[in-house]
Amino acid sequence: MPESTDFTADPLDDLLRPTVAADAGLPFRDRLLNQTIRSLRGRRRRRVVAWAAALAACYVAGVLTVYWFGPRRIERIEVVQKAPTPEPTAPAPVKPAAPDAKPTSAVVMEWKAFDADQHRPELYRKAGNRYMNQDADPASALRCYGQSLNGASDKDLAISPNDDYLLMLVKNARQKEKDHAKNGG
Repeated sequence: MPESTDFTADPLDDLLRPTVAADAGLPFRDRLLNQTIRSLRGRRRRRVVAWAAALAACYVAGVLTVYWFGPRRIERIEVVQKAPTPEPTAPAPVKPAAPDAKPTSAVVMEWKAFDADQHRPELYRKAGNRYMNQDADPASALRCYGQSLNGASDKDLAISPNDDYLLMLVKNARQKEKDHAKNGG
């Protein structure tokens, strides 16, 4: 069956052909482009705002974590009872401090022991006792006790009932060090 080269007009060609000229679709394209650009910009803004909100939430969570679980300050409250004041009389003469008066703080005692040429172990021990008993500073007391036992003899390393627990521990450790060194360890 031979095909014909004549094209007959299809009745649907008129329906499928665009009825508007090509330039007539320009306002529609501009409106579609503007809507697309606004949509994309809106998405980008929402994404940036979401990131900023997430970072702010993380920061606030970190601050609250430190606040809730962080170290608490414990304030020491000392109760001091005031002695009744006697009737005012003539002012008492002010005495100058004696040169052999005890130092007022453990730090001063430690520096005095550091500068001393004689009785250095006793001065360090007194400074360590002051740190332990009055200042409640075991790290400084340990430092002073260690200095007082440097070069100590076996007699000085003997634990006495007057020693506090930290000095006993330091003496015990020093005795073990000496024993270990003697045994070739």
